[in-house]
Amino acid sequence: MNLIVKYLKNYKLLFFFNVISVFGFILVELGIPTIVATMIDVGVTNKDISFIYMMGGCIALVSLIGVGGTIALGYCCSKISTAITRDIRNDIFEKVQQFTANEFNQIGTSSMITRTNNDAFQIQQFVNVLLRTALMTPIMFIFSLIMTARASLPLSYIIAATIPLIILGVVIVAKVTKPISENQQSSLDDLNRISRENLSGIRVIRAFNNDGYEQARFNETNHRFTKYSKKLFKIMTMTQPIFFMLMNIAGLSIYWVAAHLITTGSLEIGQLVAFMDYLFHAMFSIMLFCTVFMMYPRAEVSAKRIEEVFNLDPIIK
Repeated sequence: MNLIVKYLKNYKLLFFFNVISVFGFILVELGIPTIVATMIDVGVTNKDISFIYMMGGCIALVSLIGVGGTIALGYCCSKISTAITRDIRNDIFEKVQQFTANEFNQIGTSSMITRTNNDAFQIQQFVNVLLRTALMTPIMFIFSLIMTARASLPLSYIIAATIPLIILGVVIVAKVTKPISENQQSSLDDLNRISRENLSGIRVIRAFNNDGYEQARFNETNHRFTKYSKKLFKIMTMTQPIFFMLMNIAGLSIYWVAAHLITTGSLEIGQLVAFMDYLFHAMFSIMLFCTVFMMYPRAEVSAKRIEEVFNLDPIIK
């Protein structure tokens, strides 16, 4: 999204540290399974206590690096996302000060409030998740696949068969949720408009005994907003269990094939332990990608609504 990239350029240094933190996190997540596999196949098998202690020290060192990387990653993501949201709201407010009544009639006061608050908050949530996973997900996924192929090529074929199903599901979910997100944000605009009209015109409404009509109008809009929100949340809630089910099916298939490979001596136990860790990180990367991809339609709708404000030129200079 051009809007996010535009504001992200203001925080290049923090973004650089964010990238470094991602690599530190990946080093830990993929390094520890490799060390554990070596510990099992060499140290435990040969009963070499000194080697086991040495590998344990390596795990402790790598874990410390991972803790530092995780803390730095969380700080950079939070700092950048909140700063971008602050800048967007400041720029919207500054832009609105130039508007005439004509521009306010085009967008609407209630919609302007929603775009300043709710839409900017949607951008904040998306940027936070994006910075945590945009770089980490593809890098961890690629390295996990490489490590799984090195550990056992026959088992890696099972992963290769599962991934297209998950990606197809993500694409379908994204296409379904985008129009629902648009309707949800539009309903929120109407909800804010009706609330504002009722609060500012409460005396007139009571003077003409119009309370029942206004209550029915608010209930109808609130019901419509609730309907779209329920649809969105149901889809989001259903996707995660389905993806986990696919991961569990892949895991069972891997254990079944691995049992035959271990029996024939083609696979070591340590390699299987490492492989399952690599499998978890590969699937976990896909899950993170799915989270970003499912959040994207809502963030895209919010970004377009904010860009409409920025692109609207006042008729009076």
